[in-house]
Amino acid sequence: MNAPRLPRSSVLAATALFAWAASGCGDLLQEPDTGFAKLPVQLEEVSGNAQTAAPGAPLGEPLRVRALTDGEPAPRLWIEWSVLAGSGTVEPRNSFSDANGIAETRWILGPSDGPQRVQAIVREGIAVTFAATAESP
Repeated sequence: MNAPRLPRSSVLAATALFAWAASGCGDLLQEPDTGFAKLPVQLEEVSGNAQTAAPGAPLGEPLRVRALTDGEPAPRLWIEWSVLAGSGTVEPRNSFSDANGIAETRWILGPSDGPQRVQAIVREGIAVTFAATAESP
């Protein structure tokens, strides 16, 4: 059985993307000797933890984390936000860190009273967990 072939334009686009990435792209954090993008070694909570709101309501303050590489802010890193407990939602679900290494999301609590949790993660093992309480008025 023959494998399907990609259109020539797709192969050319993928090749161009690889060449652009391999050239250093100019905007990614680069290891000085290898040319590979550096990954953050730390993700820290900035603000938004331990808030309380009514079930199904947004929290008053966004959740914010700071990504660091070698103790310095790490800009343009992809942060994934996910609800761990409470059936709430986050918007956006993914965000990039800014020039100061800060990324943020808004959290709408789930519909039930009680503790809820959200996690910001850069990669496995590098994450911050936020907690909030949904409390009926």
